[in-house]
Amino acid sequence: MAAVTAAPEQVTTGAARRSWRDLPPWAGGVVGAVLVLVVWSVIGVFFSTGGIVPTPWAVVEQLHRNGFENYWTNISITTASAAQGWVWGNLIAIAIAVVVLLVPPLEGAANQVAVISYCIPLTAIGPIVLIVSPPESRVTSVFLAAMSVVFTSVVGCLLGLRAADQAALDVVRAYGGTKWTALVKVRLIAALPNVFAALKLAAPASFLGAVLGEYFGGVDSGLGILIVSAQTNLQYEQIWGLALLSGAVAGAGYLLIGLLARLVTPWSSTGVKGGDL
Repeated sequence: MAAVTAAPEQVTTGAARRSWRDLPPWAGGVVGAVLVLVVWSVIGVFFSTGGIVPTPWAVVEQLHRNGFENYWTNISITTASAAQGWVWGNLIAIAIAVVVLLVPPLEGAANQVAVISYCIPLTAIGPIVLIVSPPESRVTSVFLAAMSVVFTSVVGCLLGLRAADQAALDVVRAYGGTKWTALVKVRLIAALPNVFAALKLAAPASFLGAVLGEYFGGVDSGLGILIVSAQTNLQYEQIWGLALLSGAVAGAGYLLIGLLARLVTPWSSTGVKGGDL
């Protein structure tokens, strides 16, 4: 009788597990966002002193009051700097990875360059770049955006280029192909999933690097300048709003590169779901 009684409970538990597994991927993100908003609201209402942690609706009201047109202008300027830094940083990273594969003795020097770009704090090198850059230019913002992506992109490109199937490389070599032929015909195709994974991580990193570059000054527009102004005037709602906008734009860049990766490398996004095992 005990076994018969336990059977319906096991069926119910199994059905509940399958229902959770059948939820779309974005459901977990929605639940997490709701929980964050609830916790944020509770802290803003009951535990915040002096309005340092405003409520979410106070932040939204502040953004609406200032006008989205003003924010959009500054977002577009910062995004343009981030895009330039993203392109330059990733081009440098890809070039380093290709040189390492074609000339293996240079791997040590290339790795040192990538590690140095990662270890140097942006807050330390930013003022130096600001001093040597032309007045009223966005060199600092673009430079810091580029530096923010070099290391992760170098690692991703090297991992991808080395992920090529050895049998395919042996075939190219057997037919008299050079290292360059193997790179173009085999390694680049095999590297695409890892390269796009690195590019996805580089998108938000470059945007935050561009914001930091504006934070040092030398320009009169951009989200970084708005953050400095709000911080100086103790406008807490605007500071939180600008932080949310920065995170939203950085996340949008990540998602955009992710969608592009699915179009270019559809084979890398296929797999067996956990519920099908």
